[in-house]
Amino acid sequence: MNEYIKIRHISEGKGKGAFAKKDIKNNTIIDIANVILIPNKDYEKIKKTVLYDYCYIWQDPRHKSEFENAITLSISQFINHSFEPNVKYLYDYEIKAIEFSAIKDIKEGEELTVNYNGLVNDKSAVWFNVLD
Repeated sequence: MNEYIKIRHISEGKGKGAFAKKDIKNNTIIDIANVILIPNKDYEKIKKTVLYDYCYIWQDPRHKSEFENAITLSISQFINHSFEPNVKYLYDYEIKAIEFSAIKDIKEGEELTVNYNGLVNDKSAVWFNVLD
């Protein structure tokens, strides 16, 4: 079980989301999600499944030619996108994990969100219609 995150259904359009189990202070590490690297040769198969919705672009310069995508096996998989996020994520290529941490104080019950573009202030369009 994760100390900070609980999952609940939001709506038909948004599906499930991650919510704070308790108050979370700014800079708190909320989760460290280990990843499974997806070989490029298998990615086209993944794109035809529900797992595609949970893939991350994995830009490790040491393995770019072999693995350009990854999937986590973590509760943080349910953190939804927002252009006004309260969580950020950083890739750790050494241990093959993604670290999620608070970028502001978060109240118990508040939805946890990240900017899927990777940078907190990046307002570039994403590949789906954003529902707030």
